[in-house]
Amino acid sequence: MLMKSLFHRGSRLLIAVMDFFVLFLFCLPVALSKLKRKNKSTSFQRILILELWGIGDLVMMSTILKPLKDRYPYSKITLLSKTHGKKLFGESGYISEFSEFDFPWTRFKGKYKLWKWDWKGILVTMMGLRRQKFDLILDARADIRNNVLSFFIGGKRRIGYDWMGGGFFLTDVLCKSYKSKHRVDAWVNILDHLGIKIEKPHPYIYVPEEDLRRADSFLSEYVSEGRHLVIGIHPGAGVKTRCWPIDRFAKLGEHLKDAYNARVIVFIEPEGYGEDFPMQREFIKAKVSLQEMVALIKKIDILLCNDSGAMHIAIVVDTPVVAIFGPGDVKRIGPYKDTVVSIIRKDF
Repeated sequence: MLMKSLFHRGSRLLIAVMDFFVLFLFCLPVALSKLKRKNKSTSFQRILILELWGIGDLVMMSTILKPLKDRYPYSKITLLSKTHGKKLFGESGYISEFSEFDFPWTRFKGKYKLWKWDWKGILVTMMGLRRQKFDLILDARADIRNNVLSFFIGGKRRIGYDWMGGGFFLTDVLCKSYKSKHRVDAWVNILDHLGIKIEKPHPYIYVPEEDLRRADSFLSEYVSEGRHLVIGIHPGAGVKTRCWPIDRFAKLGEHLKDAYNARVIVFIEPEGYGEDFPMQREFIKAKVSLQEMVALIKKIDILLCNDSGAMHIAIVVDTPVVAIFGPGDVKRIGPYKDTVVSIIRKDF
């Protein structure tokens, strides 16, 4: 715990130093940008949403897509994200264009090795977006690097948080109680700032009928309809420190198969994690695309997983889920409010 505390203090100190350095390095352009803060236009033709992190973060952000599109039906809405964004929302009808880039500060290894960053890729992506002349940029991450990115993309209004620094790069800085907010509420608060009220916030994923038919076809090879309990196990996570030991998932799968005559489906990650799942009973391997995984999760009876994107997907498609949390903050990134979910919290 002492090492963990020292690490967090060190990272906060590093961010504070960066914040201070960036303030003076770019003081002139920032000062000029402050002169434009009187522009509080509420008419937006081109809107950019920043969600640069993982699948779960994108799912939580999805809460704002329909209300935003309903308020600005003729606006062009662009999503800047990893490749997951288009896979999740490509057929939703809410996003006009997808801009994809894996920004180095969103990774969990090597994020502070600036000399290894793809600076050319960052510049090309940034300048391409800058040419679109966005009227509005939305970002709920409260990360100085995101705020700097928003500034250089050049949106007329840039709404976000500055809990982690860099608020002077924004035109609209929201309340500083970000740390205590659930990520969904952080996004909802941004729309509230624009006068868009969401009565019952809920993330959203559109699952095409074709994907559901494929899921049915996949399951029909192994499961007699209505005769077996179908349990999904997703042992992976974007952050490996959030993973419950895979052998324990296997033991749990064996117990459930024996106790309930269940069919167990194990989701294999694209990089291969889970391929050697050490379960001693028969089980089904599902190494599928993200879209196919969404459809399969919707079709199964229950999902067992870590604090991961799979957990958020299960919640959105109304599949009961048991999620195991380790170092993650349940209050900020856990299941959102009234959902069919059980949380097991353990430090590991």
